[in-house]
Amino acid sequence: MQTIHVSRDFDVDAATIFDVIADHEGYARLPGVKSVSLRAEGSPERGGVGAERVLRLPAMTLVEEITEYKAGESLGYRIIESPLPIHHLGARILLQKLGTNAVRTRVHWTSRLRGTTPIGADWAALAIGQQMRLAYRGALELWARRLGA
Repeated sequence: MQTIHVSRDFDVDAATIFDVIADHEGYARLPGVKSVSLRAEGSPERGGVGAERVLRLPAMTLVEEITEYKAGESLGYRIIESPLPIHHLGARILLQKLGTNAVRTRVHWTSRLRGTTPIGADWAALAIGQQMRLAYRGALELWARRLGA
């Protein structure tokens, strides 16, 4: 099993960052993402728990289900459809308020997956996990630039 964790500090409050993270269609601005759409809405928010977002990448399409949605605090999801040889156990983006005035926030992005190939499952999970780590770091950097943080 692979566990991926990246984090980054932002000079903005958690609610502002959460609005960016929870903007599913906004993921289309990330490098390597062609488009993002919701194929099922969540509850009580449109992009909340139960929502299914379809991410179209250059070489594949992924479907993720939102499993946790706590505004200003955390967003969880799980890849439920993918051509990749993995079983995605879930991911969570946690927003940690820093300091007493809460205008600084540390974003923790953690994801767990397991390879499913009959031979070399650990290697497959490691390789895919490395690509996911790069994508998560890239997303955090882009969001930081977007927010001026």
